[in-house]
Amino acid sequence: MAVILNTRSSVQAATKIIEKAFTNRAVKAPPLYKEFFNIISTDPKRTFATFMPYAELGTLRYKPEGQAPVFDQPFELIPTTFDYFTFSLGASVTEEAQTEDAIGFMGKLPRMLSDSEQVTKDLTFWNVFNLAFSTNVVGSDGLPLCSSVHPLAARSTPTGVVSMIGQTQSNYAGAIQLTAEALQQGYISFQTLLSDRGLPRYRTPVYLVVGPQLQKVAEEILGTPNVPYSNNNTINVIRDTVTLKVSRYITSSTAWFLMAAKGDIEGNSHSLIVAHKWENRVHSWMDPATKNFNIATSFRSTYGWISPWGFYGSQGA
Repeated sequence: MAVILNTRSSVQAATKIIEKAFTNRAVKAPPLYKEFFNIISTDPKRTFATFMPYAELGTLRYKPEGQAPVFDQPFELIPTTFDYFTFSLGASVTEEAQTEDAIGFMGKLPRMLSDSEQVTKDLTFWNVFNLAFSTNVVGSDGLPLCSSVHPLAARSTPTGVVSMIGQTQSNYAGAIQLTAEALQQGYISFQTLLSDRGLPRYRTPVYLVVGPQLQKVAEEILGTPNVPYSNNNTINVIRDTVTLKVSRYITSSTAWFLMAAKGDIEGNSHSLIVAHKWENRVHSWMDPATKNFNIATSFRSTYGWISPWGFYGSQGA
């Protein structure tokens, strides 16, 4: 049964002298996901979006004089498919409450719905971080976003997923707390990435992303001239190497993440994405039988990651 705003919804405002009516949420939090996710466009006619990676050519081989060169070819890897989902919320006002609306609820509904949509997006899309270690949320290689055994050159065959060169690499720090040494290991992981052909893969860490509980620790690690929490007068080589970003939507008090910048997923960037079919689609109508006023908003989106590279994380300790 629908929840309807009626004349009893504002009984206190109708029976008391009210100086001001206000939403207890006061100032809404600014949207954060747009700062971290690649916002992309996909085919508007399809209910899904598929991305196909492929392995590049290998290295050149020595060619003896008079001989033909060795030939090579790129090959397809496992595609990643994203399904679209619709999110919606509405509100209804009775005919009586449209007139006897002591504090103007009806006029505030559009702004409230806009606020609700924005928060829903952040709470939903930031689950990419919150579920980065969950084996129940996996990518095209069957592994979570942060894993120590992502296969190189994984290919899909009739008998299953195989790795062409039998090698794996990690973007998972393990369950270790955020320290200067742990952050340095993350940098090493970025600097030693290999492509699916075993060639150097380039990703540059740009952001350290933490929840509010780790902000102080992260600021000390990135901001002090000497190694923090040490009596030795050792230079802190981690200082100011990445930009600290604090997200209230990270649910873990100990998890931390290193990220490359946004950008072309084939470039020096991460591949976390959000795609919208529509946003802020507001529709209002009057029910002809009851004369109730109805208003609703919706968005249809998908989100996730295409490749784990350019992203590195730890559950913390």
